[in-house]
Amino acid sequence: MPSAGPRSFRSSHAFLIRSVDAGEIDRRISFFTASHGLVTTVAKAARRSRKRFGGTLQKYFLLDVSWTEAPGRMAVLGSTSLLESFWEIAADWEKVRHADYLLELTATLFPQPGPKPRAFGILLWGIRSLALGVSPAVVGRKTEAVLLAVGGWGPDLAACRRCGRHTGALRKGSGGTVRFLPSEGGFLCGSCSGTGGIPLSLGAVKTWKAIQASSPPLLERVRISDSILKELQDVILLYIEFYLGMPLRSLGSHPSS
Repeated sequence: MPSAGPRSFRSSHAFLIRSVDAGEIDRRISFFTASHGLVTTVAKAARRSRKRFGGTLQKYFLLDVSWTEAPGRMAVLGSTSLLESFWEIAADWEKVRHADYLLELTATLFPQPGPKPRAFGILLWGIRSLALGVSPAVVGRKTEAVLLAVGGWGPDLAACRRCGRHTGALRKGSGGTVRFLPSEGGFLCGSCSGTGGIPLSLGAVKTWKAIQASSPPLLERVRISDSILKELQDVILLYIEFYLGMPLRSLGSHPSS
C-alpha cells in the first residue's frame, strides 16, 4: 500500500459532474473546478447520511468545495457549501438535458488538471442562463462555441482554408454559402473547388465567429436567428464529435432543440 505522504488542502468553486457509489457507504464524485479543473474525490459516508454534506451533492448547484490530496491516493472530499442554486433547471426536461450536456462537454473538453477559470466561467454562464429561462438551444450553441475557442480547437473562421479570402470579403461570388470541413477545422469558400463538407451560410459563419470572440458578459448581446441557430445546431456538434472521436451522451448524437 502506498505511503500516505504529506497531505495538501485544496478548495475551489465547483460544479458536480458525476457521482457513483463506491463501496457500501461512500461515493466517488467528480467536480469541475475553477482552480484545479476536473477533480475526482471520494466522499466518505455520503451514502449513509445526506446530512454529511448538507444535501449539497447535487447537479445544478454552484458549490464551494474543499478536499485533501495525498500522493498515490484518491482525493478525499472534506466539505461542500452552496453558493448559488440553479434548481429551476430541474423543472424542465429540455433544460435538464442541456445542463447535463454542458457539464459533460466541459469535463470532456478540459480533462487535464490545472486552473480552468475561463472554461469554468463559461460553464457558469451557461448553467445560470438556463436557470433564467434563456432558450436551451441558444445557450447550448453559444457555450459550445466559446468552450471550443477557449480550448484552442477553433475552428478558424477568419478566412477560407484554401484561398485565404477573408470572411468579410465573401459577400459576392460565393453563392452566399461556404462548405465547412471538420477535418480542416474551417471552411472552403464557394470559389474553391472540391467536394464534401457541410453547407453553411455566411451569416452562420459570421455569427459563430462573433460568439467565439465573446466573453460571458457579452454573449447575451449576440443574436441568433432561428435559421442560423438550426445551421449551428447541426454543424457545431458534428465538429465536436469529430475531434472527440465519440458522441456525447447527454443529448444523443444531435440536440433536438
